[in-house]
Amino acid sequence: MTQAELAAPHYTHAYVSAIEAGRRKPSAKALEHFADRLGVAPDELTTGRSPDREAQLRLRLQEAMIDLSSGRIEEADKASRSIAREAKALKLPNLHARAEETRGLLLERQDRVEEALGRYALAEEILRDEPPTSRVDAVAGKARCFHSLGDVRYEIHVLETLLGEIEREGLEDPNALARLHSGLVFAYVDVGLLDRAAKSAAILEDFEPRITDPMRIAQMHITVARLHLTRGKIADAERSLHRAEDAFGQLHLKTEMGYASLALGYVYSREERLDDAYAKLDLARATFEDARDVKDLTRTLNELARVERLRGNLAEARTLLTRSIELMGDGDAPILAWAYRELGRCSFDDRSQAEKALRTSIDLYERTEQTVELAVTYGALGDLLQAHGDDSGGCDAYRTGISVLERST
Repeated sequence: MTQAELAAPHYTHAYVSAIEAGRRKPSAKALEHFADRLGVAPDELTTGRSPDREAQLRLRLQEAMIDLSSGRIEEADKASRSIAREAKALKLPNLHARAEETRGLLLERQDRVEEALGRYALAEEILRDEPPTSRVDAVAGKARCFHSLGDVRYEIHVLETLLGEIEREGLEDPNALARLHSGLVFAYVDVGLLDRAAKSAAILEDFEPRITDPMRIAQMHITVARLHLTRGKIADAERSLHRAEDAFGQLHLKTEMGYASLALGYVYSREERLDDAYAKLDLARATFEDARDVKDLTRTLNELARVERLRGNLAEARTLLTRSIELMGDGDAPILAWAYRELGRCSFDDRSQAEKALRTSIDLYERTEQTVELAVTYGALGDLLQAHGDDSGGCDAYRTGISVLERST
């Protein structure tokens, strides 16, 4: 189409030329004329993007999340990179950040924690001029990475900092606030701040009727279930986890359904329903292996090892734990500490091997400042030493565990 054809019949080719050269700004009426001639919406001429392009990109990103959750890693990576580039070019910061968060989650599940942290930090930076509620997923991702790196106190700091910013600005967004409080409950429980965990859980339950995002609902129920379990409310924990399963199922997210299976296996094992626990944990293991989710696979292997130990299958338990430790390398200190503690418990007949594993676990828990788990591990060390006739060493370990708890209160 020539300039004259675009201009006809109401405008001249010289007017079109002046607009294209940046010497004239078209009126709203002229824009409507040009858009009609070109077969596009007027907004596309002013913004450079079609009105439905953002919606198309959001749909593609949702499909990329499903690919990631189903283990189609390469497809998810390719799509999220492409969406990030296009969203940046079209000046869509929220969508650009969501794509970077998806890339961060992909890296996090492959246990490439420091790379994932970089992606989440980039997403947060992209949203620096947006309302603080838009940054909750980026900050929650950063917090998880700090947890995996063993800095649970800093995990709490970054979550509380954003929460304070949202509260100071008086922003009421139940979905965003629920995401932050879900992360805080987990972190508070890990460092033994159970009163703060209970407060955040109560806020979550108040938010529930107003939460519209199924992902937030599922995250909330998994979080609340953990606090119920800490307090010995097993039936309440199980109900919350089944509701999380339903919510993840609505979103067709297989890996996230694996989270619920893992958590239910954990609950069943604490009820000594070992066959039910093994079935759920084995389902979670298959899910995470299919999804190539190394991070959550290691957690599942640890729990399966615990069930095998309780069944008396110590050799199988040690095999599972050895695989978990090899997969983690030096990463995810809290989960690695748990694996070494369980390995120590599976090796009680060999004092040297068991004590080495338990002391490695203690070193890791001291680094992560997880006081409750540290005290439990000192208790396990005391049991080991007393079982091998070292009553004095056992009592020293028990006293140290008690003092750890006293310092945290």
